Amino acid sequence: MPKKERTFAAKLAHEARTLHKHECPVCGKEKVPVVFYAAVYGESGYWKPQRRRLKICDCNRKEIYG
Repeated sequence: MPKKERTFAAKLAHEARTLHKHECPVCGKEKVPVVFYAAVYGESGYWKPQRRRLKICDCNRKEIYG
């Protein structure tokens, strides 16, 4: 029998349980893992979503969210 795929929510919950807490060396606050979706335009002019996992703190929040 094939192995059952985990849902996106289950993957995030697993990541939250298993990852260690990272502190920012600049501001000293905890970095929060988030999933960031961005529109990437290809050579043909169409766009496709790009999913990236980022760790955000007060230092880089403005760079990420604008």
